[in-house]
Amino acid sequence: MAVKFWRRPSAGRSAIHAKNGLVASSQPLASSAGIQMLKAGGNACDAVIAMAAVLNVVEPFSTGIGGDAFALLHVPGENQPIGINGSGFSPRKLSYDDLVSENKLSEIPLTGILPITVPGAVSAWGLIHEKFGLLPWEDVLAPAIEYANSGFPVSPLIAQVWNELVPKLKLHEGASRTYLIDEERAPRPGEMFTQEKLGTTFQKLAKHGYEFFYKGDLANRTIKFLQGEGSVIDIPDLNDFSAEWTKPISKVIYDHQLWEHGPNGQGLVTLQILAIAEELDIARYPLNSAEYLHFLIEAKKLAFSDAFAYISDPDSMTVKVSDFLSDRYAHNRASQINPRKALNKLPNTLDMGEDTVYLTAIDKEGFALSLINSLYYGFGSGIVDPITGIAFQNRGAGFTLKKGHPNQYEPHKRPYHTIIPAMITSPSTNQLLHSFGVMGGHHQPIGQSQVFLNLVLHGMDPQDAINCPRFHHEQNSNLVAFEEPIPLQVKAQLRGMAHNVRDSVGMNFGGGQIISVSENGSYMGGSDPRKDGQAQGY
Repeated sequence: MAVKFWRRPSAGRSAIHAKNGLVASSQPLASSAGIQMLKAGGNACDAVIAMAAVLNVVEPFSTGIGGDAFALLHVPGENQPIGINGSGFSPRKLSYDDLVSENKLSEIPLTGILPITVPGAVSAWGLIHEKFGLLPWEDVLAPAIEYANSGFPVSPLIAQVWNELVPKLKLHEGASRTYLIDEERAPRPGEMFTQEKLGTTFQKLAKHGYEFFYKGDLANRTIKFLQGEGSVIDIPDLNDFSAEWTKPISKVIYDHQLWEHGPNGQGLVTLQILAIAEELDIARYPLNSAEYLHFLIEAKKLAFSDAFAYISDPDSMTVKVSDFLSDRYAHNRASQINPRKALNKLPNTLDMGEDTVYLTAIDKEGFALSLINSLYYGFGSGIVDPITGIAFQNRGAGFTLKKGHPNQYEPHKRPYHTIIPAMITSPSTNQLLHSFGVMGGHHQPIGQSQVFLNLVLHGMDPQDAINCPRFHHEQNSNLVAFEEPIPLQVKAQLRGMAHNVRDSVGMNFGGGQIISVSENGSYMGGSDPRKDGQAQGY
């Protein structure tokens, strides 16, 4: 069930400045946990993992240990960021024919047992902490355990979204027992909500380590539960899983090097959009003028057409990533854009979710972590184990059942993924300039592109870059919407170019965080007012 809920308020907020460390997440309780880690002698890795774990508790429909994660890490002295792919595989024992012939499916459903893939987030957290963390693992998980066992007051915005997801939660007994009051309603604003079962699961992870999620009693319980619900995910699927260290992809755009995680994520799309925009010399137009927006929207359409045709598990891709990053690609795609008329025939094969959390941190040594963690749609598959409190993602819905497509469903394969952390460095010095991300399904490359341009072309600080009104374009319907205060006159001009402009109500404009490094070495942070986001520093 898709929920389009993040709205941009009229009130603004200022960037946070700090010297010793800075964190930013979509929820103040999570951000406070990150600062707690930094003040206790931890680094950015400890802070981000603590925040991600807390978000599992306080924003449970968006993220959790039943989901996936991707991350980029900036290690001072290294020439480029390090990546980690914490996305899980489809079950080995579920075949394409099982879905198409036996279940008579033309697409993988968004709810139920079939879209559940192996959760990869815990392995990503664990490997990052094992290699770079400074604090004990149990200390990093302690804030999440405290909020799960003692409860937390639900914010108005989170209560609103939770309430919209009640019908989905009522479809599954474990989900309603775990996440509804008296199995009937969502918590109200300010109401305390506890998750003792999830707290116990986090306590076991704290005691036994992250691998306990994939091996041992917790893994056995997960398999027993999932198979009881009809899944064919088996012990080897969990036992053999590990997140993978990866090499990020990048391109220099407007003299700034933008880093993204490569496929099976869609970070490539951001690089494509911006490369086309630079080829079109978008810098000559005023911010959010009709011409500026027209070229960005058209670049987005072409980049996503390629993404939906080719991005998949890296082992299944039929086109090299380097081909999409070439100057020739940008030139050819830019030449297909009519400066006065919108494209109106667009291929689309995927339905992208939008319930995700992005968080980032930097410490006094300059170590930074950019991480995005997600269940995909709200409460993922809608399947929740009432014994462990784990909500399982529905990432398998990111596959296509179109025969012969690179992203066609196959056993033990990673699907197309929407979640994309990002970083910007100086091409000449390799110094970190910005760690950032924008949440919201397939809005993420659109939002990232606009935020990137706000930072590097228009000189905005991180909070202004996040606050700035955005557009959102739906690839399958070819509808485009704009946040206020983009003027009516601009919208009218775009309609005159054959853009299908619609009202912004119900459209998804995402949410994000940015940490920027100033020339003097201090930090600035911004967090999206479209969510409960908060940047904190000290």
